[in-house]
Amino acid sequence: MQDHTKQQRPGTTYNNFLPNAQGVIIGEQQNVTQNNTAGIDPSALLQLAGYVGQISNTLGMPDPDRVELERVAQELHDEATSPNPEPGRMRQFTTRVKNMLVEAGANGSRPGGHPDG
Repeated sequence: MQDHTKQQRPGTTYNNFLPNAQGVIIGEQQNVTQNNTAGIDPSALLQLAGYVGQISNTLGMPDPDRVELERVAQELHDEATSPNPEPGRMRQFTTRVKNMLVEAGANGSRPGGHPDG
């Protein structure tokens, strides 16, 4: 007589999506810890936010645009110094800062706050 109590039954299958996973996990594991160090360096973005705050008065931007640039730079600073900086939000703020700086350059702003020199 067969011992039916010792037959293995298929367990629940869990499918996990691992975005930006690095390395390889082979075989079946009950417990897996994966440390992923590829990401955004918040310290570089802190430097950018600080630099933008220092130079914003020299770009010759209209006051509303300058104030908005400083506000977005402050949001970038706040996110980069938060306990758990979110890469997507830092990317969003960085892109906005970049676009505003490019726009200031495209409009002919020059250091010193004078469009022509």
